[in-house]
Parts: sequence; C-alpha cells; structure tokens
Amino acid sequence: MSAAEIYASCARLRQVHLEWFAAAGVSGFALLGYLADPAAVGVAAHHLVWRGRIPFTLGFEVRQARVQFLRGSRFVFADDKRADPDALVPAFVIPAIEDDELLDLVAWHPKTGRLASLNRHVGVLIGPVAPTVDEPLLVFPDPLAWLAVCRRGAVIVHESLARPFLLDQPALQAADVAHGESLQAMLAKVRLPRIVVPTDSIARAAA
Repeated sequence: MSAAEIYASCARLRQVHLEWFAAAGVSGFALLGYLADPAAVGVAAHHLVWRGRIPFTLGFEVRQARVQFLRGSRFVFADDKRADPDALVPAFVIPAIEDDELLDLVAWHPKTGRLASLNRHVGVLIGPVAPTVDEPLLVFPDPLAWLAVCRRGAVIVHESLARPFLLDQPALQAADVAHGESLQAMLAKVRLPRIVVPTDSIARAAA
C-alpha cells in the first residue's frame, strides 16, 4: 500500500489525546492542519488575515496508531509482517506534506521522544509557511512545540537527511542554549569515507 493508503487507515485522535495536546498548548485546529488558531485570534480576525487563501494544509491531520520503532529511525505499523507484537507502542502519526504532496509518514512516541519515518523520504518535518529572508528558521526539538505554533519551523527526523537542508538556511533559531549546542554539534558532524590505496602504490612510494 502507498503511504496515503496506510495513513488513511490510521485512527483519528480520541478525546483523551485532544485533552493531552490541549494541556500542552496545542489546539485542535493545529492538529487538523490549520496555519493559525481561529479560537486564539478570533474567527473574524482569522478570516480577515486569511482572506482569499486556504487557512490550513489540505490532508494534514495528526492521527494515531500502534507501531514498532526500528533501527535507523524507521518504523512499521502493527499490521506489517515485520512487526513484533511485543514491541508495539502507541504513537502519533504525522504526515510529512510538501506542496500538497504526502511525502512520508512520521511516527512520534512522546514518552520516549522517539521520531521515525516510514520510508525515510524526509529528513525534517516542516510547515508550509517559510520564514522571510530576514528571519531564522525555527528548529524545534520535538513535534509538540512545532504543532503549538501551527507548524512554523521544522523538526528534525533524520539527522543525515536534515543536515543539507539546515546547512542551506541563512540562520537557525534553536529552542534554548542546550538545543543550540546540540544543533551545532549535529551540523559540524562530518562522516568521512575510509580511503584505501592499492598495495603496489604503497611499495612504490616507499622505494
């Protein structure tokens, strides 16, 4: 099945989930893909700001499912033949959407902080509203804070895939000093390949 078909089979959030998100400052509108919370700014003001534009991302909705996290920041759903029933955990499923296209699915387990993707097609979760040239890209340590601001900014899913995208940004804004240091260490990390030479060239060099 395609990622879209799998996502369609994921369960919608229950009231207990909505209450948990609300307690953390995430509105139900944000969970449904709205780019601003009408309840916070007022319905009239919301319509005024978004007049003539769609105020939400088509197809975006946080859902939930039982998954197993695998190595390499990958995951599988419970009905996957590779899944171990004893390793399944409840997780939130976040669609990674770019230009109205579903690129991948990201599973998030808040209790452990684990983030993983289904197909490893995206390195970051990023919202549809890009920062202006004078603004740094907001980078959040987890999806909770990202959802609370209606997906303005980015969340790292795969460090290796995210690194080129983040290095291409003119500036990044971290959540705090510790997070900034973590980002700096991640971006400075370079994995050089092992370099080998033919044995006969070593002998010639030594002669």
